[in-house]
Amino acid sequence: MSTEDREDRDDRRATEASAAAPPVQPAQGDAYRRAREQARTAVSEGLLDLADARLAEEGPAALSMRRLANAAGCSTMVFYSAFGTKAGLLRALAEREAERWIDGATTLSDPDPAAWLEAVAKALWANARERPHHRALLLDTDVGTDATARVRSALLEAIERMAPGALEDGVAEALWSGWVGALAEDDDERFGRVQRGLGRLWAAYLARDGTAS
Repeated sequence: MSTEDREDRDDRRATEASAAAPPVQPAQGDAYRRAREQARTAVSEGLLDLADARLAEEGPAALSMRRLANAAGCSTMVFYSAFGTKAGLLRALAEREAERWIDGATTLSDPDPAAWLEAVAKALWANARERPHHRALLLDTDVGTDATARVRSALLEAIERMAPGALEDGVAEALWSGWVGALAEDDDERFGRVQRGLGRLWAAYLARDGTAS
């Protein structure tokens, strides 16, 4: 266990101990509770912004709860209160990255299915190349499984809308499998080869289905 991991563990235990016997809270109205919840959300988003930026700049080593707390000018308790554990923070970052991939790829539109598929692939690759540490986190099976599943579901739905039947026929899943395998590597040439193969598969399917432009 690294020094930073031990520090995170010790800070987490201290936070858990302090939260074991919470003080009795006075009765609160709905407006007060809503205001507190909004404040907690704002704090969590701000902390997540900081962690997101540090991950992009320095990589996963920057995600020590103690280092992040020092950078934010707060105690580690604030981070643990917001995310529960370091794993909770990592999952939140993966979820945020999933949203970025989904927004970049599924908001595209083009009447030509072939051009649309190429644009989707380029959007996915641009996000992956621009933010390699986030890509690694999103595709990490220990923390990014749920987030990756959301990207997969969104893309399968988008492919099905472009070519109804592609999901049932297995074409949508084949496209996703090809993409996610190539996105895991920082290799332009390999991704290009994979995309050309997927483009041929897509064109053949559309021609057979009668939906090619």
